[in-house]
Amino acid sequence: MDGPTCRICFGEEQPGDKNLALISPCHCEGSQKFIHVACLRKWQRTVQLGGSNHPDERDTEDRHCVCNVCKGTFDVPPQDRAEMMSDLAGVTPGRVAPAMLLVSKRCSESSASGIDNLAIRAFIEAKAAHFRRAVYMLTEISPGASDGSDVVLGVNLCRTLEAPNVEGLHCEDVTGDMLQQLRQEGVDVLWMNGGPVKPRHVCAVTVLRTQRAVSALSTSSGCRALIRGDDDGQVVYGTLASVLTLAQEESDALSETVTVLAWAGYAQWSRTQLLGEMARGSWGWCDGTLEDIKESASGTGHGLWEHLRHHSERLSWAPSNELSRDFEQRFPPQRQAEDAQGEVVTALVQQFETMRRDSATDRASWRRPRSGCGQQ
Repeated sequence: MDGPTCRICFGEEQPGDKNLALISPCHCEGSQKFIHVACLRKWQRTVQLGGSNHPDERDTEDRHCVCNVCKGTFDVPPQDRAEMMSDLAGVTPGRVAPAMLLVSKRCSESSASGIDNLAIRAFIEAKAAHFRRAVYMLTEISPGASDGSDVVLGVNLCRTLEAPNVEGLHCEDVTGDMLQQLRQEGVDVLWMNGGPVKPRHVCAVTVLRTQRAVSALSTSSGCRALIRGDDDGQVVYGTLASVLTLAQEESDALSETVTVLAWAGYAQWSRTQLLGEMARGSWGWCDGTLEDIKESASGTGHGLWEHLRHHSERLSWAPSNELSRDFEQRFPPQRQAEDAQGEVVTALVQQFETMRRDSATDRASWRRPRSGCGQQ
């Protein structure tokens, strides 16, 4: 080779590709002078991703900023974490927005199956179950995460919830008697386990197709359109009370039952954290549709996961990268083992979820079921 080459991969410059442009980012001369932009970025990411999480050690780590040969500071600064995760995931930060669906990659059971203590197993399982065979719909984005990025909220479309004690939830003036009356008038509420955060916080969606209900949306202060369909149908999101009002308008106009999805709890990420999970391959993503909400409202949420994960071409995934490869090596997929006590643990998890949402529940009542399933 007669021209300059990259000191990392020994490749030449590729005209027209900014990532394969040769630059001189430090004071090195001779064969060490040039490096591809992409190769420098890869080195910087390797240091950033492979370093210690201890604050003192992070503060003294400078190999991604300073050349280890000439000791000069690179004039191409390393990416901040959000930009780096966005690059690895292959998705712009602005793509993370309300109505995006996140589809979990894994479906295996909790790794706690080897723990003998059923209460501890149930506690671990209760946390893991939020992200197994999960389809989260992003609902809100707001500033204020501790890492300087936005806060991202989402709810799980796949986990139904036994009807909770409404009086123990934070859902304005909605009461059990009101829900019973609405059911008689054609508005049915399907309760969902929204996620691990604030289990008494309630939000809801329904699908509107009639002009009468859509017109009512324009004057509702507690709802907004989340997804707009091709046939003028809309998925509206907001407080339970506001969504119930619109659902009643829809039911009256159609003279048929309308289903409201009501979530107790939600999941929360910072935007940077979520981009990191997407970059390592934990989530696939696509835009949500009216049909996805209808599928969830049918009570067959795991069918939605199965369809999106294995029978649809809608999902995007992060390309293979150093973060995803390292994650797969450290946490390879596990073969599902036969679990003789699985039903008991499932029952304990249900008790735990009920206890989290019902202030009147006696914590002493959360005990091993007497059903005999899997007991010894």
